[in-house]
Amino acid sequence: MTRIERILNNPSFLEYLRQNEVAEKERSFCGHGFDHLLTVARLTYIFLLEDGNPFITREMAYAAALLHDIGRWQEYSSGVDHAVAGADLAGPILAAADFDQGEAVIIIKAIRQHRFDESENVHRSPLSRALKKADRYSRLCFSCQAGDQCNKVEEQPHKNSLQY
Repeated sequence: MTRIERILNNPSFLEYLRQNEVAEKERSFCGHGFDHLLTVARLTYIFLLEDGNPFITREMAYAAALLHDIGRWQEYSSGVDHAVAGADLAGPILAAADFDQGEAVIIIKAIRQHRFDESENVHRSPLSRALKKADRYSRLCFSCQAGDQCNKVEEQPHKNSLQY
């Protein structure tokens, strides 16, 4: 997965992760660091395989997931939706990693839509749907110390899976 290695070594990608880390330093809720991104990448690809989608490659799934939260720091600093910010920031990184224009369009759309509700009347690609589902399943709310204060815990599909 040479193109994924290019993303992981991209100076802009690394800087956005660093800015996310700084912005979330005092955050008691789930973070958006590399562990989260990698978990979402793995789950996104699994969900695409389970759905039998032959058109989205593993590299496209991983690229979308690794880049889906890179705009988080902008949401904290300016209030812009991190999905929109991340989609804007992802384009140059995808180009530098040698994703072609068609792949980049699909990946950027998935990043932009990863927060959309299913009820919104918007065409969503298989990658968009898998990324959103993976983002939700990546959170282990049942073991979170801040779960009683979190406004996202009720949205999580496995929030009551285990009780400690």
